Amino acid sequence: MAPNTSNSGYSSEPNRRDILKVATAVSGAVVLGLSTPTVSAADGGRMPRATRTLVGAIRWDAWVGRDWKLGSSVNRTLSPDKYQFRLPFYADITVPRPVLIDRNFDAETTGTVPAGWDVSAPPGTAVSVVELPGRVGKAANLHDTSESAAATMTHTFSAQKGAVTVQWQWKEEEAGKWSEARLCGGSAVAFDLATRGDTGAKELVYRSPDGTWNVIQAIADDTWYSIKVIADPAPPEGAAPWVDIFVDGLRKVHNAPFRNPTEVLDALTFNTGESLPCDLHIDNVGVEITEAVNSDATTQSIMDREIHYAKRAGIDYWAFVYYPQQPLARARELYLSSKRKSDVNWCAILDGNFTGNYAMNLPQLVARFGDPNYQHVLGGRPLVYFFGGATADWVAKMRAACSQAGLPDPYIVVMAWTAQSAADLKTNVGADAVSRYATGMRSGQPYSELVDTETNLWDQYAAAAGEVVPTVSTGWDKRPRYDYPFPWEPNYVALKDEWTRQATPEEIATHLRGAVSWNNAHPSSAPANTALIYAWNEFDEGGWICPTLSELQESGRPLRLDAIAKVPRSGIRK
Repeated sequence: MAPNTSNSGYSSEPNRRDILKVATAVSGAVVLGLSTPTVSAADGGRMPRATRTLVGAIRWDAWVGRDWKLGSSVNRTLSPDKYQFRLPFYADITVPRPVLIDRNFDAETTGTVPAGWDVSAPPGTAVSVVELPGRVGKAANLHDTSESAAATMTHTFSAQKGAVTVQWQWKEEEAGKWSEARLCGGSAVAFDLATRGDTGAKELVYRSPDGTWNVIQAIADDTWYSIKVIADPAPPEGAAPWVDIFVDGLRKVHNAPFRNPTEVLDALTFNTGESLPCDLHIDNVGVEITEAVNSDATTQSIMDREIHYAKRAGIDYWAFVYYPQQPLARARELYLSSKRKSDVNWCAILDGNFTGNYAMNLPQLVARFGDPNYQHVLGGRPLVYFFGGATADWVAKMRAACSQAGLPDPYIVVMAWTAQSAADLKTNVGADAVSRYATGMRSGQPYSELVDTETNLWDQYAAAAGEVVPTVSTGWDKRPRYDYPFPWEPNYVALKDEWTRQATPEEIATHLRGAVSWNNAHPSSAPANTALIYAWNEFDEGGWICPTLSELQESGRPLRLDAIAKVPRSGIRK
């Protein structure tokens, strides 16, 4: 069942009067029929520092299931077997064996017809397994000396109504001979890709529904190209079927329409051109079900279990990346409607999704600041993070809105990727403190290197900006987003090397212990005495402490949370 998409789908809504009071300050209106509070927003002094370190965890709530476009995209990142150990406890592995074709020809006998393929080799053509000079392993060769017929090899697979990922490597000894790859459903060609060289250039092209060929890129003689195609015949939310095309790891075509409509996909064909002699080589052919898992957290029972797990581990608050829009608002709504919401507090991280319509969204948020389960620091100041930039105007309007509503002055923390940029932002906008969303290493460096780097960053941020909320990153591995890029990451190719080795639960706990110790040793730099864990549920990006399916199946325990629960929150000194 699709989740409720109503914008008012949770209980304990701030009442209309509260929102209007805040809107008065945000809009700058003199009066909306309300009296002006006499309570000062800022107390002008410093409240006593808490002796116990508050531990927060970032929430990025895209785990909304395949009924949503975003949820479907996220499912794809964790569908490959190598990433399924990251699946959250509420995920389902819907296809245990997602591989439909996996052929590299290495184990086959040279000179024979490729096993498992339906081959057509009219006079003047041949299809066989060959060994190539300078290349390890074997490949399939479509040899064509005819000027009137084509060599063809087809592999069928079980009919799929959902998305598939098709990959292969190929080369023509002389490029541009109208060799072709086709993905079909029954008799319908959903997608075809070809080479051509009769237009004055040698090019890789794909065909539109009207039959025209579109250039993907130039190609060269005797050169291997790695091709990946993601094709979805039935996207969520009623979207039209589409194809993405990647060449050598780069997405070259995004959301191209199917050439012909089909409800299923069931065959992959390679062939030479009918009128041009050619030698086409094929290798490493794969077809895989693109969405083999479904990670859907959009039920009240799952949210209640998340709260239970977080409370037992001593997580004081969740810092929700605050999305006003559906379906990303759904997790926050479920949290606010939970009978257990008082077990774990919350606060907001504001990015462009919120600030894009700041005047509309701010009253809804500020009206929540007085709730007992909104996280406060320093004697009652609402805690707020800005990620991705802030302005002096936004900060001033938030402070004015709190004053107008009779609320304490918010404790505003700006996040930036370097100490100096964080310090500059804090000064320019009038924030209280600085922090960082996450820290990651490259090319498989050990987690200990991440810890050393991040620990040094706490000192750097404090030296540059004064007050700090130290970040405790639990990992960093964005390779799933290289395999299945999101539209908002156009530079996804670099993600292939964006990974740190996985941390043990004990290593994560030790890093958190270091943050608590740092806060205790630097009270003037950490007056709010809170640390922020990256993250509760950034599974596909590589940072999480939410229990995983594999943890609970293999160990019966949420191992990362168990380790975190043992870390004292006060009294730790190096």
